[in-house]
Amino acid sequence: MELNFSKINGSNVHLDYDTLEASIRSKLQSTCKEAEIIVLNKFPVAVSAQATIDFIVLLKIPDVHNSWYRIKGDDGWMYVKNQIIAVTIIDEFEDNPITIDGNTLEVQDAYYNYQEDAMKLKWGLTNYLAEKCGLVRKYITIHPLIWMKNKHLNIEFENILIGNEFTYEAIERVIKKNYYFKYAGYKEWQTSELIFEQHIRLIYEQASKDSQEGYVTKKKIDRIQRKFGKIQDKANTLIGELLVEVKGKAGTGKTSELLKWMLQNSLQKNKGVFLTYNHLLVNDIALQINSFSQRLGDSVKKASTTTYTIHGYFYNVAKKLGVLLLMTEQRINELTSILDERWVKIEEFLNKERAKNNTSFAKLIMLIQNDNSIEEGVKREAILFFKFMDHIKFLPDQNTTSKHFKSFRDNKVERLANLESSNVFLKDYVEVLRRIRQATSDLDGFLNDMDVASKYDLLQIALDLKPKILDKDKSGKIDFDKLRTRYKKSISGFRANRIAYIDEAQDCHPFERDIFYNLFGSNNCVIANGDKEQLIRYSQLCDWHISQNQKIDVHVFNKTSKSYRMKPAIAALANHIAKSFNIDLNIEPLDTEDHGQIFISTSNDIRDQLEVIDKLHKIGERQGCTSYEALLLLKPADTGN
Repeated sequence: MELNFSKINGSNVHLDYDTLEASIRSKLQSTCKEAEIIVLNKFPVAVSAQATIDFIVLLKIPDVHNSWYRIKGDDGWMYVKNQIIAVTIIDEFEDNPITIDGNTLEVQDAYYNYQEDAMKLKWGLTNYLAEKCGLVRKYITIHPLIWMKNKHLNIEFENILIGNEFTYEAIERVIKKNYYFKYAGYKEWQTSELIFEQHIRLIYEQASKDSQEGYVTKKKIDRIQRKFGKIQDKANTLIGELLVEVKGKAGTGKTSELLKWMLQNSLQKNKGVFLTYNHLLVNDIALQINSFSQRLGDSVKKASTTTYTIHGYFYNVAKKLGVLLLMTEQRINELTSILDERWVKIEEFLNKERAKNNTSFAKLIMLIQNDNSIEEGVKREAILFFKFMDHIKFLPDQNTTSKHFKSFRDNKVERLANLESSNVFLKDYVEVLRRIRQATSDLDGFLNDMDVASKYDLLQIALDLKPKILDKDKSGKIDFDKLRTRYKKSISGFRANRIAYIDEAQDCHPFERDIFYNLFGSNNCVIANGDKEQLIRYSQLCDWHISQNQKIDVHVFNKTSKSYRMKPAIAALANHIAKSFNIDLNIEPLDTEDHGQIFISTSNDIRDQLEVIDKLHKIGERQGCTSYEALLLLKPADTGN
C-alpha cells in the first residue's frame, strides 16, 4: 500500500509518529491501495474559550477502483472516505489511578466528565472551518478526541481515549462509538484531489493568520512574561493562603494582574480558571492564554488554564449537579409523557406495516404522511424518528426498533431538558444560585429538600447514573449514602485543585461569592475589585470580606489610578462624564504624545459610519494592530440591529 504520511508545524512531544503511521498502515493495507495522513501539530487557534486543539489528524482515502476501507459499528459496516480528528491532550493525571463509571472518570476522589469539552472541541472547529475557512457547514464532521495520558489504564469510550499510546486502532474504537462516525470528515474531499489540497492549504494559512499577535497583544504577553515587582510578588506568594484582592479603577490593570498571576503560576504546576462576566474579555483572555502557550518551548510544562463567563460556569455547575433538571421536573415529565404516548401509536403503525412487508423507511414516511387516521403530532414524531434511523434503509424487527427508539427518546429528552434548563436558568437565576449554594454548603439539606433520591429516572442521563446506585431495599430510590458520595466527588471535580481568578468581583451577587468560596475555598480565590462606578449588574458593591456570617482573611493589593488603556483624550472624556454624575473617577491617562481620537457619530448614514470605521482601522494597521485590537464599536442597546 502507498501511504503518504506527513506532519505540518513541527512535532508534538506526546505523539510517537512512527507508531501512529505503522498502526494506520496495518489497518488499511489489506484493502486500501493508497491513503494520505496529515498531522497538523500545535493548531494555533483557540476555536473556543475552553477548547484547545493540540493536533489534528486528517485521513483521506482516494476514490480509486478496488481500494477501500470500512469500519464495523453497531449498525453494520460503514465505508471510510476521509476523517477530521481533533485531539486535546490531558497529561495532568498521567501517574494517577483512574476509575471509570459510565462516562465519568474518578481521579483522586473527584469526578470528571469530558463529554462537554469534547462537544466544544467538535463544534468549535466546525464553526471555525465554516466561518473562517469557507467550508460548507453541512458537509463537515469533526471527530473530537480527548486523549488522557495514563500509565495505569488503557481504555476507550465515547470521545475519550485513556492510555499512553496513540494509535489508529484506538482512534477507531473511540470514533465508532459515536453515531456520526459514518459521515465523511468533509464530503467534497472525495470528489476532487484539488479541492482537498486547496482546503488543507487554506486551513493552515487561515489559522496562521488568525493566530498572529498584533501590537497590543504582544505588549500584553510581554507584560505577562516580565518578573513581578515587590508588591506583586508579595501578593502572589499569598495566593493559596488567603483571599488576594486587587483593587483599582477602570483601566488600571486589575485584569492583567490576575491573568499574569494565573499564567505564571501555571508554570509552577498550579492550575487556574479565569472567570468574568464579559464575553468579549473571555475571548481576549483565551487569545492571550493561547499566545502565551505558543511561546513556550516543548520542554516547558504548563498546568491547565482556561476561562469562562461566570454565567457559563454556573450554568455548567447547575447542570451537572442536576439543579436545573430538578427545577424543571414537572415540565420535562409533561413533555416526556407526550412522547411516550406518541410512541405507542407509532409502534402500532409500524407493526401494521411490518405485517404488510412495508419496511422501507422511504415508503413508511410516505404512508404515515398520507394516513388521515393519525394525528399531526404523532406524524411529526414518527417522521423525526424515521430520519433518526436514516443510516438503516429498512425497518428492523420490533425489539431492535424499540432499542433505537430508546436512543431517540433519550436524545430528545436530553435536548428538551437542555432547553427547559436554559429557560429556568435565565428566568430564575437567583433561585438557581441559591440551590447551588445549598448543594455546596449543606449537601444533605439539598438532597432532602429536592428529594433527589427519588429522581433516578430524571437525573440518570445528566448525572451519568447507573443502576448500582439504587437502594436495593427501596424500589426505585437511590441509596442516600451513595448519592451523597457521588455529589461530593462531583463538587470536588469542579474545584479540581484549581485557583479561581475572578474579574469584576464588585459586580457579583452574594450567592455567587459564597459558591466560589464553597467550591474553591476563599484562600484559593483571587479577585479584581473595582469601585461603585464600575457596577453594571447591581446597585451595591459585593462585599468579599464576609461570607455566610464568616469574616474572610484577605490581602489587598491597591493599584494606582493610572489607566493602561486610556489615552489622554479618552481619559478626559471619561472624567468629564463621571464628574457630571458626581462620580469621583479621577483616571490618570498614559504618558504619551499620542492623545488618541474619539469619534461620536450622530449620522444614520451607513456611508458616514463606514468612512469613520475605515479611518480608525487604517490608524490601527499602521501601528501594527489587528482589527480586533484596533476597533471597539459601541451602539445604543435599543437600535434593534
